[in-house]
Amino acid sequence: MSGGTAWDAFWSTLPAEPGTALWDSSPRLTAERHLPLFRDHADPLLPLVDIGCGSGRQTQWLARHFRRVVGVDIAGAAVELAAASHPAPNVAYRCADLLDRDTAAALHAELGDVNVYMRGVLHQLAPDDRRRMLATIRCLLGGSGVLFAQELTERTGWYVAELLAGGAHLPKTAGLAARFDFGARVAPAHDGRLRLLFEGDGFDVVADGDLPLHTTERTSDGRPLELPTRYLVARAPARFSPPEET
Repeated sequence: MSGGTAWDAFWSTLPAEPGTALWDSSPRLTAERHLPLFRDHADPLLPLVDIGCGSGRQTQWLARHFRRVVGVDIAGAAVELAAASHPAPNVAYRCADLLDRDTAAALHAELGDVNVYMRGVLHQLAPDDRRRMLATIRCLLGGSGVLFAQELTERTGWYVAELLAGGAHLPKTAGLAARFDFGARVAPAHDGRLRLLFEGDGFDVVADGDLPLHTTERTSDGRPLELPTRYLVARAPARFSPPEET
């Protein structure tokens, strides 16, 4: 099953109400806490592209702070849910595979330079596809956009594995582990590797650090489950020029 087909199947089985996906927390606990980490670096007059927008819950909130927002997801079912449940006058949702160079170039030709918001995408990708995604991000940012990324780390995997091995009742987490090897994949962010990944590709990393991922899962004592992750704010390499628009 391809990545797009697998995620389409995942979103198709979820109830429509907010918070059914593990990472679909309230924006008050997510995008609202992320924005101060990159707001001073980003031009709010540029459009923002939310890569892996899922249900659009964060996309809709971010639209309060950017003049135009486009939520992109590889899963058509997610895009349909986002359009139905989290619309806004300045938001559009697209089903697209941004690993495709022509798709990324066409989006940049349409929007110009953009800011990019991305949570938990890179850890799902094989190393070659991570490099393709970095090329997409370079294309979209152009010379003036800024990226905010939040990524799982090896610490995330260890934490999840220990919880599940210890018998914790975490049905959303366990379901993702069974379907997508959640917690078992080699993540790109441990011990500064997220920063090294982007710097090795020429990006200018302006901020990074630890950042908990607030989830919609609750532990046995009723507390929301938080997972250790990393964040990064970066600009595209100065040498990079987007493809000429025709």
